[in-house]
Amino acid sequence: MLPGHPQIVKCPFCGTDKELLSLMSGNTIGARYWSDNKRDAPMLPQVSIVQKCPKCGKFYILSRQEVKYAKDGCSIELGTLTFPEMKEAFIQLNNEGFESANEECNVRLLLFHTYNDCFYRVETDKQPTEDDKQFMLNNINWLIDNWVQDELLKAELYRESGNFQQCIETLSNVNVTDDFLLRIKDEIIRLAEVKDSSVFEITNL
Repeated sequence: MLPGHPQIVKCPFCGTDKELLSLMSGNTIGARYWSDNKRDAPMLPQVSIVQKCPKCGKFYILSRQEVKYAKDGCSIELGTLTFPEMKEAFIQLNNEGFESANEECNVRLLLFHTYNDCFYRVETDKQPTEDDKQFMLNNINWLIDNWVQDELLKAELYRESGNFQQCIETLSNVNVTDDFLLRIKDEIIRLAEVKDSSVFEITNL
């Protein structure tokens, strides 16, 4: 991984500048992959598509902003958000309105990933509240209806939403010949049968 000079973005609400990581090169060595379609690649870190202003606390979508580059120095700031922050961000951005279905999809997927980061992806005693669960259920259902085209991933999202029967029924119509995809399918079925809705790592299945 070779960092470049920082990206500089300006908050559209208060005008505060924020320096973010830019990369001249990177790779996926040591990357980890998860059943919710998330990739963690330490040598190819991704700047968050949603940023929080360090001054006014408002959220904005990075791709909408003009990006400039510093003439020297570097930054490792990604602007990574926690699930509570991302929940707040989604409410704000949804109220403001998205510019496209693709933009909404990307924000909702990030919301989904931060939820799993918070409660399932690492060992933690944190438990989602009933409000958190309902909020995420609505989000997952939107992703199933508006984003997911792959039936294997659709089944996984049904499982993670707690709809275990629909997950198993969906997989009954999924035929895969690739050994790796077959292992993923078998793991989804195994977890659905014991009513486990937590995300799982697929890197070394």
